[in-house]
Amino acid sequence: MSHHSQGSTSTSNTITAQHQHEGGSCPVVGDTHDYCPHHKGDARSPCPALNALANHGYLPRDGKNISVFDLIRALREGYRLSAALALILSIGAMFILGQFRKISLADLARHNLIEHDASLFHRDAREGEEYAPRGPDCSLLKAVVHQGGYYKPGRITLEDVANIRAKREMHGSLDFTHAEIARGEMAIAIGVLGGPNADKEGLDLEVLKTWVKYERLPDGWKPDHTQGLYHTYKMATVVRDRMDAIKSGKLKNALDDEDATEAAIVMSVAHAPQIPPTSE
Repeated sequence: MSHHSQGSTSTSNTITAQHQHEGGSCPVVGDTHDYCPHHKGDARSPCPALNALANHGYLPRDGKNISVFDLIRALREGYRLSAALALILSIGAMFILGQFRKISLADLARHNLIEHDASLFHRDAREGEEYAPRGPDCSLLKAVVHQGGYYKPGRITLEDVANIRAKREMHGSLDFTHAEIARGEMAIAIGVLGGPNADKEGLDLEVLKTWVKYERLPDGWKPDHTQGLYHTYKMATVVRDRMDAIKSGKLKNALDDEDATEAAIVMSVAHAPQIPPTSE
């Protein structure tokens, strides 16, 4: 990711001022990978990974007219995913959405296609709604930050993810496909942002918080390794096996030691079925 120039102070003061990303480019940061948040008219998804790529210009900044080649290139350049992993994720997304030419990031919010219930960071879709919420839920993010770091203070590990996901899915289990997506997306996030030893060392919770809340890469951050398909699969398997052991009663969930903490209450409320308001 490119470093800010000496004029970055004034630039940082103007990126939040309303402007448009016509044609997928930004008139403020130009043809760089500097951060600019989404503005009115931009499309965004429930996925912080792809939203961050748009906010940094690896994808069109308006989040629209994205081809499968755009997705592959952005995942390769922005996160340094292997060619095989980027290809499978990109083609798989197009196939699940049933759109084979171009997509908008907003298309990924269509409920129960790629998007799923029991997200770590987003509230469930309202009953009967076609699209799920696209922005992160601060209470859910706060719960993850609170519940992570059990094994390594200040860092969320794969074991933390398994504990948290098992707790989440007490309020609604996922089918096989969406369970695999849910585990895989966190394996990739920890693997990419946490460094080459993230499978053991985890990811800094402050980095995760910034990435989810602001859909922004850390200042000056560049991927320091290639995140491959097999390694991602092994990381997701760690989460799956631990979750299976917890759900079968063979392993106690460390989060069960919590009393009725704020995080547990938040989690229950956030994943309770939402009923659209009715008119009297």
